[in-house]
Amino acid sequence: MSEGYAAARPPVHRRVVDLMAQRGALTGVVLDVGCGSGLSTKALDGIARKRIGVEPAEAMVRLADGVSPGAAFAVGRAEALPLRAASVVWITAAGALNYVDLPAFFGEAARILNPAGGVAVYDFSPGKVMRGSDSLTKWFQQFIARYPWAPAEALALDPEILGQLGMGFGVESAERFAVGIELTRAFYVSYMMTESNVAYALRRGVYEAEIRNWIESTLPEDGWGEIVFEGYWAIMQMWN
Repeated sequence: MSEGYAAARPPVHRRVVDLMAQRGALTGVVLDVGCGSGLSTKALDGIARKRIGVEPAEAMVRLADGVSPGAAFAVGRAEALPLRAASVVWITAAGALNYVDLPAFFGEAARILNPAGGVAVYDFSPGKVMRGSDSLTKWFQQFIARYPWAPAEALALDPEILGQLGMGFGVESAERFAVGIELTRAFYVSYMMTESNVAYALRRGVYEAEIRNWIESTLPEDGWGEIVFEGYWAIMQMWN
């Protein structure tokens, strides 16, 4: 799974980071919480002055240096960040806060953040819509029916929910987006093997080869092009 995250995730992060950077976010020292294998940290290159990634899965961190050269990485949890007080200007979290203890994280964020900075949260759904065709959407429904999501594994978050959390932070600006990215069928197969429902199936004892063979044999053959990714971003800042 960690190797798949390093090589087979769609390049959505940079598109979202650019949207937030247009609002003046992500300058200076930026900590990427739940950075995985470094793709979301790599997206900060050329925008942040210094990039730091923290990820609880050691297997992911081992690959991050190769994915995002020039960044610093550490194994760590969002609830106990291995950084000094007031040492960071921005924190990014790409689909990571859904899996953490939010009061503990925001307490840590308040500790390590420079008062001028904030938390930039974003997430996007799996690419299940092919521009101009409904064949991929229908296939994705079959995919989830065969390999379902883990029950109650993640918190639901969006700009409205984040804005109601309190915890010393408020949403300063937010936006929902839909971006299209050209993907080949072969890349999409490898990308689907990194989805969390596949990870759940593997934990339950389903063989990796069985899942890949099913995807390759059932995925639509024709019409490959632009896949649409829908999501949101929200810039949060500390209350005075």
